[in-house]
Amino acid sequence: MTTGRNAADRYFSKGRELVKPVVHGIARRALPVVERASGTKYVRERAAGGPGAGKSVGSAKTIATDTARAYRKLASGLRGKTAEDTDGWTVAPSTREVDAKSRQLAQVKAHATLSEALAQGEALGESVVDAGRVLVAEGNLAEAVSIGLNLRSGASTEEAGRVILGLAYQRSSDPDVAWAEFAKIDDRNIIVAAAEEYFPTAIDTLGQEALPLLDRSNDAGETDRWSDKAVLRTAESAFCIGAFDHVRTLIESRLERPSGQIDTAVRYELNRMLDWLPGGKHLEPLPTTPSKRNFGVLSYDQPGIRSRNIGDYIQTIASIGHLLRYENLSFSGDAGLTELFTKLRKTVKDERKYAGPEAELNLVEVYRDGNVYQDIPEDTWYIAFGWYMHDIFGKSFNIPFHPNLRPILLSVFVRYPEMLTPDAIAYLKKYGPVGCRDWQSVAVLRAVGVPAFFSGCLTTTVDTLFPAPSSDRRSGTVRIDWTKGGKGPKKKQTVTAIRDKTFPENLELARNWVADYAYKYKRVLTSRLHANLPARSVGAEVEFEPKNKSDSRFGGLIGIDETEFDAIRGGILDKLSVLLPLIATGASDDEIYSKWVEITADDMAAADEYLATATLPSAESTTISAAVNMTDRPVPEEQVTDVFMTVEKGEESLVATAIRTIDAHASGRYRIWLPSGEVSAEAADEIQAQLSLGIVGRLGPVSYADIANENDLVQALLPVLFPDHERLVVVPAAGEFSADIVELSRAELGSTLLAAKHDVRKNRSSGLTLMRRIASSFGDDHVGALNFVFASHAGLTEDFVPFDPQTAVLNLSGMRNEGLVNKIIGLMQELKLSYVDAMQTIVGGRYSDIGDEWNVRAQWETSDSPKIVNWRRQTRYFGRMTLTR
Repeated sequence: MTTGRNAADRYFSKGRELVKPVVHGIARRALPVVERASGTKYVRERAAGGPGAGKSVGSAKTIATDTARAYRKLASGLRGKTAEDTDGWTVAPSTREVDAKSRQLAQVKAHATLSEALAQGEALGESVVDAGRVLVAEGNLAEAVSIGLNLRSGASTEEAGRVILGLAYQRSSDPDVAWAEFAKIDDRNIIVAAAEEYFPTAIDTLGQEALPLLDRSNDAGETDRWSDKAVLRTAESAFCIGAFDHVRTLIESRLERPSGQIDTAVRYELNRMLDWLPGGKHLEPLPTTPSKRNFGVLSYDQPGIRSRNIGDYIQTIASIGHLLRYENLSFSGDAGLTELFTKLRKTVKDERKYAGPEAELNLVEVYRDGNVYQDIPEDTWYIAFGWYMHDIFGKSFNIPFHPNLRPILLSVFVRYPEMLTPDAIAYLKKYGPVGCRDWQSVAVLRAVGVPAFFSGCLTTTVDTLFPAPSSDRRSGTVRIDWTKGGKGPKKKQTVTAIRDKTFPENLELARNWVADYAYKYKRVLTSRLHANLPARSVGAEVEFEPKNKSDSRFGGLIGIDETEFDAIRGGILDKLSVLLPLIATGASDDEIYSKWVEITADDMAAADEYLATATLPSAESTTISAAVNMTDRPVPEEQVTDVFMTVEKGEESLVATAIRTIDAHASGRYRIWLPSGEVSAEAADEIQAQLSLGIVGRLGPVSYADIANENDLVQALLPVLFPDHERLVVVPAAGEFSADIVELSRAELGSTLLAAKHDVRKNRSSGLTLMRRIASSFGDDHVGALNFVFASHAGLTEDFVPFDPQTAVLNLSGMRNEGLVNKIIGLMQELKLSYVDAMQTIVGGRYSDIGDEWNVRAQWETSDSPKIVNWRRQTRYFGRMTLTR
């Protein structure tokens, strides 16, 4: 208990020191607001002979004075700049300062959580779980890793360190990185405390092989001690691998508890998940009509979440219009849908009506993102449009679709390239070409070999169900998620209440939204795509201002004139007018999909031509030569390994230590080349004097118009700064070396442009996603973003995992032969890409793997036998560089 009390005192003492500036910052920030509310500002103005002078203020003056005095006392009682700066009373702190205080506050909370647990007698391993969660939740991953590494280095605290590392890596890296730490924990109390992260990570990493771990915990009664959230998260992961018996056991055991003993939100989610298990309501047989072909109406439910976006249901309303055009087509099946179809049929525009074939379609509700869990009847056709995919519990995607579905892939948006697994690609090829809602999706699908073309959005055709009145009586303006202010009616397209309505009720609601555009409001101001396009379709005047015009959803749909809009609408109407009669009359799969290929051939050719127009910028060779002509360039020497060390701001003091550790493990002669200006000649000589095999050299300064980041620039120019070298090793000054740099230099390159390690960060698992993220940074230049997407995807045949260039072996001769410097500099100069993003764009997957141990990024992973630990932009725990073990 004494140890726990001392630990608590230490942490509370640290907490008090951190709380002071936090409260101080709050006082500074709150004072101007309080002044305005209480009249203090008025008091000041009156005293100074301002606008308030001469007016009676009565008690308001007293309140204002007392309030101001109280805040002065609060701020003066805390040490800090503002307490001594009278101008600071009315000046709010900067955003950077507020963010820093917020981080400090999160640290205080984590430390307090840990110290309180220790003071109450909890074991260290269990105590650090809650503290680690606080740090991770607030984004303080570096500190969590630092604490974890320190604890892991001690024999008695090793498992406590591993659990906090696992918590951090689960947030930042692939599941297998976190599981590498969790798997080495034997303390059952720690495992139970961290069950919320431990078991989902095990399942996400091991799949079915993780189920014995779950069985062990259940058999031992440990699951009864799990938190409610641990039960929910583990059930979600088990659901995604089809371990439905385990899911049911977890859920039913927890739901047996009285209402007051289980979190209300968790109870709701567990009950909802039961509906998706075998025997649940979502697997109830859908209504069928004997000998009639089934047709799916797209809905938006799935195990993870049900859509609350009215825009989704507006898309479905648009799709229904394509069926109701045919006067001789009748409908049976789902009672709610057939009733709605009967009602909507009365609203079809005369000019869109066709007699069509005499046939009957059986209507069934098909979930866009959860149809694999439905009992879909055989031979069910549907228009597969919209956002693909919304992932299930953040772990899996509903593709391939249910085997009984026959999709017409039209107006498709590919949100996550990660969904394009080999099975998904094969599926899309089978039922393609894919008509894409946006041009970015066309580029992504073609980059992985799926035939695709631009179709535009189905909502451009929603006017089919909204005949124009004899006289337009619309007036006023409605704002739909409009961010620029203004008076008048305002609406949000996200409506939580629709999750509690039936599918037909939500379709009715969506129909009413579009009716407002068609018959009530003259102008629509919106940031929403599915307010913009439907409103334009029914003739409203629309101003479309999304938050980011370069968002991947908008390529080909933003900045288009009426001719382009009508071309999209006409193309969708024409294509479906050919296919739907074939489907209704029972044509075979082969006949329908052959016709689909035929009627999309012109669009495929147009896409070929349009995509080919894009090129990436390339710098002139003469300009590059001029940038390096005045710089002495190293000449290769036999049996000497050349190494370029990158030095970022703040890393200057690390250079000497890094080079000494290189020298301690080198097996042969080497030269370290440093960027110009990062280390003085005297400092370089001092380092040199401590080396046994190495020589320290400094490159001359370089400059290039419109590229301010010299560190990025010199890396881009390395193939021409070392013009006669075949290869070059690149390492960071923030590296800690425990292996032979000469060995690294011999990495197998083959025909690749470099050898490096794949990027282990969770948000860098897909090169296509990275390209999309870069394009979205173009902001208002949506034309430039689209051009970048086209050009960066050209020539790709598959997705790739981005690499980490901070530790690499460069194939300099290969880079020069390909003109890589011109391409990289062109992207950096004209498109303002960083060196790393420019390299990913040009190199893509053409790199070989140097092995995990040669670039261990401590904030995102650990290794039991690291060769290089890369601490760049990471906290070195306890302020020093120490190898992990």
